[in-house]
Amino acid sequence: MRRAAAPGAPRSGDLRLPFALLLGQALTGALLGVAWWALARRPAAWLVGEPVVVSSAQLPIARDGSFAVLTATAGLVAGLVVLRRAGERPLQVLGAALAGALSGSLLTVATAGALPPSDPAAAAHVSLYAWAVVLVQPLVLTCVVAVVSLSSALVGWTRATG
Repeated sequence: MRRAAAPGAPRSGDLRLPFALLLGQALTGALLGVAWWALARRPAAWLVGEPVVVSSAQLPIARDGSFAVLTATAGLVAGLVVLRRAGERPLQVLGAALAGALSGSLLTVATAGALPPSDPAAAAHVSLYAWAVVLVQPLVLTCVVAVVSLSSALVGWTRATG
């Protein structure tokens, strides 16, 4: 015989989405780390623009830029999932998504840094130059949720008052 859950206690189905957002973004971060490592160790001409970056001073900026684009895309997808599936517990889902975004972003850096350098003689691994770029994924996720939620609320308000 199953016991009834206490009033106000989350059901197991209510916790699936927050855990999926948290763990899914962490696993995606590891996969993005491999992709970022492949892009950043020897940037292609389409990635760094013309003329091709040959200066060692400009290469970290190109690496940070490719990291920002990859993690911003992941943040956009996670933001859309939050908007689509938040249900009755939007703050719990958003909190889990933000924690997942930050952990995924950090795992992207850790995975790329753990992989070998492009040149066996090189001592440097793929890493970030500006560590503030780690916050791009959570920032994009938050902006997507905020803009869409605010727009929806404004549309609802104008329809109700008009």
